[in-house]
Amino acid sequence: MSDYVFELPCYIKHGKKNLPINLNWYRNAHHQVSNKVKIKFKDMIKPQFEGLPKIEVKVHIKFVYYAARDNSPDLDNFTSVSKKFFQDAMVELGLIPDDNINHIISTSEYYGGIDRKNPRVMAYITIIE
Repeated sequence: MSDYVFELPCYIKHGKKNLPINLNWYRNAHHQVSNKVKIKFKDMIKPQFEGLPKIEVKVHIKFVYYAARDNSPDLDNFTSVSKKFFQDAMVELGLIPDDNINHIISTSEYYGGIDRKNPRVMAYITIIE
């Protein structure tokens, strides 16, 4: 059972474009654009952090990707950037002290299927005692 659950976006509106949060986009993006998108990502998920106590113990994070369509997606392509942006946001928003191995001791990625109406990545944080 997860102690915390977060819904992460798969797309971020930047200017007139709806950018996919994936490795293909990230590796080709200009560093200023990727930084602006990372800030927008954090701002979009920030309300989910309200009222949560700081986590001072070790955690595992499970990421589950729900695709917009059935096109045999590459799981790492869609979870890697969301994972990076989310873990950085966890630190910046004060949920954890750092996103290093002293706090996040493991992660896993899963494919959740197709959700045409709400493609997303779900992040499930489990406290490791």
